[in-house]
Amino acid sequence: MMKKTLLAAAISFCALTGTAQAMDDVIVAFAGTEDLQNDAEYVFIHGFAESLGTHGVTVSVYPSNTMGKESDRFDATSQGLIAVNIANGGSLMKASKFASVLFLPFLTTNDQAFDRMVEQSGALDRINAEAQRLGLRVAGFAMRGGTLGLFNLEKPVTTLEDVKDMRLRAQNGDQLTMFSAWGAKPTVVSWAETPNALQTGVAVGHFNPPSTVVAAGQVELLKYFTPLDAGPVPKVIMMSQDWYDALSDEEQGWVDEAVAAGIAENRDWAVKQAPYFEQVIQDGGIEITPLKEGERDKFLTTTRNIWNQIVSQEDVDFISQFID
Repeated sequence: MMKKTLLAAAISFCALTGTAQAMDDVIVAFAGTEDLQNDAEYVFIHGFAESLGTHGVTVSVYPSNTMGKESDRFDATSQGLIAVNIANGGSLMKASKFASVLFLPFLTTNDQAFDRMVEQSGALDRINAEAQRLGLRVAGFAMRGGTLGLFNLEKPVTTLEDVKDMRLRAQNGDQLTMFSAWGAKPTVVSWAETPNALQTGVAVGHFNPPSTVVAAGQVELLKYFTPLDAGPVPKVIMMSQDWYDALSDEEQGWVDEAVAAGIAENRDWAVKQAPYFEQVIQDGGIEITPLKEGERDKFLTTTRNIWNQIVSQEDVDFISQFID
């Protein structure tokens, strides 16, 4: 009740004062914490705010869902009450059907390959053509650092066969489809309920990079990590289209520069911090168990064979042209 009251109060204040519309005080909201060592979203926000600050623009940061949970922030950004929201991929998919293709597992192997694919394919233009109907503008992506792999507390995973019948926490129906193709027994569990699911045996593992496990404080709950190099984890830099359109050409230029500065800071951080996160999980007692030779190809082939069950074959064919 308290969070809903805080959100309602914040939105009411913005509506009455026009705070979200004012260029001299830009509201930025996200789910994480103001932690430059562990939180990728805040690293982007820091670079973004520093850049706007050179033009005398103040950025008001609302961390830890203080402006509402994911769906609340999505709606508030759509309505122009939040200027910039760092969202997850699931939120973006509500605004753009095409965007789903960018989040396919094993599409790219790292941040650099993802960035090249987005740029060469013109993906942001296609996404924004769809998202603008909801009053949203996607400016780019902030990376969580590292690449996707499989965490579990049951046994070392070094082959695809090791995953058979493993109870994996699935984020959504797409992961249900993928894990089932691997031979696992997945179940959808919200991220907030994942620690309890691990402790009670509802699930014994999940699909994430080390940075996510460290940021979520789950190191003590897990025992094994298998690097799959299944792709980075992009967070979505989502803006209010109304807010952006209300800016002057000069101010839009400042925002565009600030986005570029924030992304550059985030990418530098992601490269430097990936080894740090791997060390943190090892120091916390998680054993890193690499795949045996040839086994990653089995994961990759099995997963790519069900891509067209997650997104349309047309979108798969389109984005495949830009995969390294």
